[in-house]
Amino acid sequence: MYLIAGVSGKTGAAAATALLEKRQPIRVLVRSEDKGLPWREKGAEVAVASLDDAAALTRALQGVEGAYLLVPPDFAATDFMARGRHLLGAMTEALASARVPHAVFLSSIGAQHEKGTGPVALLHEGEIRLGSLRASRVTFVRAAYFMENIGSLVSVARAQGVLPCLFEPNRRIAMIATADIGRTAAQALLEPPAHKEIIELEALQESSYADAARILAKHLGRPVEAVRVPNEGVIPTLLQSGLSENMAGLFKEMAHGLDTGLMRFQGGDSRHVRGPTTLESVLGKLV
Repeated sequence: MYLIAGVSGKTGAAAATALLEKRQPIRVLVRSEDKGLPWREKGAEVAVASLDDAAALTRALQGVEGAYLLVPPDFAATDFMARGRHLLGAMTEALASARVPHAVFLSSIGAQHEKGTGPVALLHEGEIRLGSLRASRVTFVRAAYFMENIGSLVSVARAQGVLPCLFEPNRRIAMIATADIGRTAAQALLEPPAHKEIIELEALQESSYADAARILAKHLGRPVEAVRVPNEGVIPTLLQSGLSENMAGLFKEMAHGLDTGLMRFQGGDSRHVRGPTTLESVLGKLV
């Protein structure tokens, strides 16, 4: 039995689906019964609990061979790091109390760095906390930049012919589709490591926002240009898109990390995996 968190989002849903397709027993973690109903109909067990409730999470983890866990995004958070640390504390306590043999945790490219990476700094802390568990082996999936982040700007490209970018638009960076993250997490659950493991996950090739603009132009049937947001306009742009001031500042720092090359894979003993999904296919479905 495997516990899967985040099934209301993209990576958790992909992980749960991949395991069900392999006829593996799963238990999905949801915040309410109605969110679990579609999964129950697919044959999954349903556990109603919040990731910030250590006691409820411990009960949900009882008897499982492995668990897929993540820190759900909250773009309106007024103190992202404090919220995240509370979640990490609950997860660590629950994994230890339930003595879960193996956990897969969604981390990020750049998580080897303590600072300078915006919200990814929280995942650095997460790797340290979860990596200290004695009873659990942990697989950290350091995923590249989500291709779906660009998909959220399709409406701007359609209306204005512009693809805003917070860093150099021609800079090619490691990207990955959320479906490939979920599938990789599912496979990692089925193949637990002897000890702690880091998986560095990216697509078959790096891409830039300029590449994405060319793809969108083809699908939208109109010119689309990738345009860098001026430094002084980054925070106002992020605030306008619905982020809190705290989150806007963190995303600006992460964009700087992408620009300078700080947000890169560590290499070394990490296992490098490439997902097959292309940026073209992701954006094509979102247009």
